[in-house]
Amino acid sequence: MAYHVESRVMSWARCSMMSLMMLTWSGAQPDVLVYTVLMELGVSPSEAEFMSQDPCSAEGFSCDEDGQIIGLVFSFRKLGGRLPKELGQLLMLQELDLPGNTLKGSIPKELADLHGLRRLNLGANNLDGHIPEELGNLTALEEIRLEGNDLTGRIPWKLERLRRLRKLELAYNHLSGEIPRELGLLESLEQLSLTKNHFEGDIPQEIGRLKALEVLDLSQNLLWGKIPKELGQLWSMRELVLSRSRISGKIPPELGHLEKLEILDLDQNHLVGQMPKELGKLRSLRRLVLSHNRLIGNIPKELGQLDGLRELHLNRNQLTGGIPKELGELQRLRAIDLSHNKLSGNIPKELGLLEALYWLSMQKNQISGQVPKELGQLRSLYYLDLRGNRLQGEIPRELGNLEELWCLDLFGNRLTGKIPQEIGRLKALSTLDLSQNWLMGEVPKARSLRELYLGGNQLTGGIPEELGNLQTLRALNLAENQLQGDIPEAIRKLRALEELSLSKNRLGGNMSSISLMLSSMRLRVLDVSYNSFRGEVDLNLSAESCQDLQHMDLSHNKFCGSLSNLANIFCKLSPIGGSLQELRLNHNKFSGEVPACLMQFRHLTLLALNNNRLQGSFPEVHAPELVVLALHKNRFSGTLPRSLHTLRNLGVLTLHENSIGGSISDIRLTAICMDNSKFRQQALSCKGWKRVARFQQHFQRLQHFEELQLRENCPTLFGCPLNGKAYITLHRNRFSCAVPDRIAAKATVTGLVIMGNMLGFGRELNSPWILPEEKHSFLYYSDGVWKSNLKVLCGVLILLSFAALCYPWRQRLHDASRNLTLSSTAWVASSNFALLKTCRSTCLFASPLLLLLWHGGSYYECSPPLWRTTSANFQAQPVVELCVIGNWCVMLFFFRTVLASMPAAPNTSSSMPNLNNPWRFKRARQFLAWFLWVWMVALSSLPSVLYAFSNSLPANNTLGISDALLSFVHSTAPVLTVLIDMVVAVRKSTRYSRLTGIKADKLLMTFRLASAWLFPLLTTIILDENCISAWKWTWTVCKTGSPQHHYFDLKIYDEEILNTQTDICNLSETWWSDGRCSRAIVGNLTPFLLQKCLLRSTLQPLALLFMWQFSRLERHEDRQQGCHLRLFGCGPRASSSLAPLQQMSLLTTQLELLIFWSPLVPLLSVGILGAGIANLLMFDLGVWTFGVKLPSDDINRGARISRSYLGFALCAGCCFQIWHAFSSKMYGRYLLLFFSMATMGPWAKRFLPLERARYHLWDDGDKVSETQIIEMSMRTTTSEPVMT
Repeated sequence: MAYHVESRVMSWARCSMMSLMMLTWSGAQPDVLVYTVLMELGVSPSEAEFMSQDPCSAEGFSCDEDGQIIGLVFSFRKLGGRLPKELGQLLMLQELDLPGNTLKGSIPKELADLHGLRRLNLGANNLDGHIPEELGNLTALEEIRLEGNDLTGRIPWKLERLRRLRKLELAYNHLSGEIPRELGLLESLEQLSLTKNHFEGDIPQEIGRLKALEVLDLSQNLLWGKIPKELGQLWSMRELVLSRSRISGKIPPELGHLEKLEILDLDQNHLVGQMPKELGKLRSLRRLVLSHNRLIGNIPKELGQLDGLRELHLNRNQLTGGIPKELGELQRLRAIDLSHNKLSGNIPKELGLLEALYWLSMQKNQISGQVPKELGQLRSLYYLDLRGNRLQGEIPRELGNLEELWCLDLFGNRLTGKIPQEIGRLKALSTLDLSQNWLMGEVPKARSLRELYLGGNQLTGGIPEELGNLQTLRALNLAENQLQGDIPEAIRKLRALEELSLSKNRLGGNMSSISLMLSSMRLRVLDVSYNSFRGEVDLNLSAESCQDLQHMDLSHNKFCGSLSNLANIFCKLSPIGGSLQELRLNHNKFSGEVPACLMQFRHLTLLALNNNRLQGSFPEVHAPELVVLALHKNRFSGTLPRSLHTLRNLGVLTLHENSIGGSISDIRLTAICMDNSKFRQQALSCKGWKRVARFQQHFQRLQHFEELQLRENCPTLFGCPLNGKAYITLHRNRFSCAVPDRIAAKATVTGLVIMGNMLGFGRELNSPWILPEEKHSFLYYSDGVWKSNLKVLCGVLILLSFAALCYPWRQRLHDASRNLTLSSTAWVASSNFALLKTCRSTCLFASPLLLLLWHGGSYYECSPPLWRTTSANFQAQPVVELCVIGNWCVMLFFFRTVLASMPAAPNTSSSMPNLNNPWRFKRARQFLAWFLWVWMVALSSLPSVLYAFSNSLPANNTLGISDALLSFVHSTAPVLTVLIDMVVAVRKSTRYSRLTGIKADKLLMTFRLASAWLFPLLTTIILDENCISAWKWTWTVCKTGSPQHHYFDLKIYDEEILNTQTDICNLSETWWSDGRCSRAIVGNLTPFLLQKCLLRSTLQPLALLFMWQFSRLERHEDRQQGCHLRLFGCGPRASSSLAPLQQMSLLTTQLELLIFWSPLVPLLSVGILGAGIANLLMFDLGVWTFGVKLPSDDINRGARISRSYLGFALCAGCCFQIWHAFSSKMYGRYLLLFFSMATMGPWAKRFLPLERARYHLWDDGDKVSETQIIEMSMRTTTSEPVMT
């Protein structure tokens, strides 16, 4: 730095010496002092040489009679030098005037030597440093002007000595500290301007001593405190400006004494209280500005006495009451601004007398009544703003007389009637805003408008052709009306149109009209949402037609077809996508895949494609500025693209209710930061505010609520928040595997991810970004699910080993069953063995199916082991799916053959009504009996129902059920279900049968059907997230009025992305068609069914054996009731499960499980096989080893496997398979449908191998006919089996 200064000094010295040598050579005698001063000020050397030869005759200099320089005036000469200290040597200098240059450096203290100086003007330069206190020695000074520099520090108190000073201008600097009280001693001061500095503290009351003061400007500082009442003593005051500070307190009424006051500006302070009525005494007042304060009370009617008032600004206060009619007497008034207050009452018609009125603004008040027709007399009115009030009635036609009117704003009132055609004929009218009223009729015809806003009314008819004549129209908003028809071709003539909003009407037609508009205009905003446009988006446009388009909204229509044509137009632009920032195509019927180019638009910030029928893999996304990506409620598949990780601005990602799988690791979110494209503040958009010069200065003028609105809608103006919110919704997809610990660097994530997915991978979800409201252990693949699946699989393997070990015993039992006499024991043993052979065949058919399901189990990439063995997780290639369908058809054919070959049940007396029973079986009574039985069964099925309930109930529920209790119910439900079946089912069925006469076996089968899987299935359909999802009724988030109810509401300005009630809490309407519900039913009930089979195969036989060891046969033998084992010889019967009624009911239930579930859950055939073997073993031990004699009463003698019941089960299972195949869109689903129809009909018996089935399954080949069996069994007097 020193080197540069030294170099500059040396160069100046060399230049000066050369100049002097030249002057000496030429013989001239220059004034060296003048030359030095001029060179320092930045005058060119040649000009300085010339002027220094004869300064008194040079421009800018003035001399006295003695040739002494008394004036130096170089105004606006573009001087860029410094103030030389040599100026202090011009001792006779009286005027130093150097404004409007670029002088830099500090003010030299040597100026204090100029004792005769009267005028010092250094304004509008780049001077810095402090104001020299030595200036206080220049007692002859009358004017100091230092405004528009970079001066710092305080005002020197020594300036108090300048008793002749009339003008002190220090505005637009960086001065600070308090205003010196010593300024009150400058008794000659007429003008004091300190505006735009950093002064703080109170306004010195000593200023009230300046009797000659005419202008006082202390605005745009940091002053606080009150306005000194002493200012009311300044009788000569003409201008008092104290705006844009922090002055508080009330307006002193003493200001009413300033009779010469012309301007009173107290704008943007913290003034409170009422306006003093003494202001009405300021008869010379021309401009009164009290806006942006906190004034209350009424507007004083005394203001009507201010005859010379031209401007009245009282806006942005808290004034109440009515508008005084006395204002109509101010004939010179040109501007009235009463906006943003709480004024009420009517608009005085006397305002129509203000012929000179140019500006009238009363927006954002509570003014009611009608718009006075007298306003039509204001022929000079240029701006009329009455928006945001409660005005009603019709718009007066007299407003059509305002020939100079440029803007008419009646937005947000309650105006009715038709829009007067006279308004449309105003030639000067540029902006017409009548939106958000109750206006009716048709759109008026206009002439020369540039902006037309008629949205939010009740306008009917079509869009008039005459609008095409508005060649200068830039903005047209007809949204939220009842307009019908198509868009007229005349709109194409609006070449200057930039913004077009037609949303929320009843407009229709196809895309051709929109295409024609885009081809002839250079639109920036196009919004036709919420209409009835239909057809494919086929735009016959050149790419240049969409070059300027920034916001395109076609949402909530009936557009269909592919997006390729629309995307291709923007893909041809450079950069890709052109200027497009927001594209909203949601809530239509678009189909097909998303074009890859659409995800590469350079400036795209919002892309909404949700609620369509789009499909295909999730596309790669390379839009660098993308903030909102809404793709939910479509049919996307595949996995998340890795490109999501590169989107640095992505703050909202909604993908729920699709079919996207894989993991969710490749996501990085950030806080939402995006401007509202439709926001306007003081007629400026967010981009407009960015272009405003001195933004901070304009921003400080806004009120608090306006500041909040600007910050909320234009966050990029203030810098995006680092710790804002981010949103993500991934629920109801196919996501699985582990969950990353973080998906957002510095944002707070609000999202839904667990419901309807298979996350966890056998581990607990501890990721902090997953909300506690969603962390329910049964909603994801938790550690408990993993352990439970392992236990069940181990049990199945044990059953397989058990079946292999029992193979030698098979031949003995087979021989015994063939040699039994025709008794109940024979029928039970034969039916048991038929079940085993059916299970064996089913296992053979199910083994290849199990391999196919395990190989094609890709619906969830990381699913529990049991899921992979069921159709719930099946999704494979077409060939594999065809193999599965073929296997289902084979199993259907087999089961249909088994049922058709089954022996018919005997017609015993148990089927007849009990004549001694008080119930007489009429149809109504029978219906009532069954109705009561269903309710009794429902109560007894609570454990199985609660099992399904615990699979769907959130941990944080409104029922108050704890997570520990849910876990207990989930783990004990299979045991409780089996115990109830063993202890309660038979007793209830037999007693209810005796009471009502209904067959006991039917009651028992109904009981076991309901508790085994029917009620859990219905509960799953109702509650499960993948079905109707009624579990949300118990979720605190969905409880109306709860703090969490709006927790997931997501609205990006005017576009609602996610609504807690409609998108999350409402019941699903498409649960039956997307394949998710059938998968959930199979997947959720498989562990329950297998656990029940394992319990019946292991724990139930062991418990019976344990009981039989401590039991004794009954001493007396009843031929009807048989001979049973009683616990300890006198307790309850321990062998009642061997009775034919229970055995046949159990076999029917097991066959029904086999028929319905084994095609869906192949492992279940192994479980049923094991349960059948265990049951047959226990029957063999009970009859042959423990000597139990079976009862032969009517109920037991007529017990048989119910063919009709199993036929119903086969039909139900077939329907379930067809539902799953069609909802999952499996290949070969129509083959399954046609084969089912062919097999299930009565005509199928013609081609079914019934004889072979009877021989191999029911052993009818070497036995007597069914009729003989029934007759012999009816005559049997004992149930003891006899071996031949």
